[in-house]
Amino acid sequence: MIAWAIVGFTRRGGGDPFTLASATALYARVLLIVGVVMALTGAGTILKAGFGFVHIAYSYYAPQVGPAYTSPDSNVAILQFDFPDQQRSQDLVLGITLLVIGALVAVGHYYLARAVAHMAGGSPGWVTRGAVLALTVVTAIAGISSAAIGLNQMLSYFIIGPPQSQEPWGESVGMAIAFVPAWIYAMTRLVRDLRRPNPAATPIQGSA
Repeated sequence: MIAWAIVGFTRRGGGDPFTLASATALYARVLLIVGVVMALTGAGTILKAGFGFVHIAYSYYAPQVGPAYTSPDSNVAILQFDFPDQQRSQDLVLGITLLVIGALVAVGHYYLARAVAHMAGGSPGWVTRGAVLALTVVTAIAGISSAAIGLNQMLSYFIIGPPQSQEPWGESVGMAIAFVPAWIYAMTRLVRDLRRPNPAATPIQGSA
């Protein structure tokens, strides 16, 4: 965001007008990225819960037995269990919530960006291309790191075995499945935009 703002202020004297529509376009694309990331995080969380439905140990630790306590109305010792089934249901609800809200935020601000694009200064290049670059960076960081961690955890689980201390791989693999395709798509859009000629860089006819 800091780099994006610096580019915007430096480009104001380079032919790109900075108007209220420009600020609105920047806001719309920032919230568009926030919505996309929120929706992708929700999709990854849903996948984590889905792996847990296939086998609970893929995404959650085995039930842990807690310390015993005495019932207030009897002398019976009761053991406390941490059941991953409840965590799985909570993750499923959280994932659906993030996916729905993120999708609504992204779609709403996408149409807001389209609405101001035809206004004066409503679609400057440093905003439109900067949004694609920012989305590429965010999805790359999340996707590549999740893929590396998830692959390591999954291989360790299936090759070494699933002891109690083994890290479940469902969360990292789920996030990788959600973010890596988004990163590839954003990178493809970025390369396509870079190959497209910039109208601001077109030389003026008759200049020396």
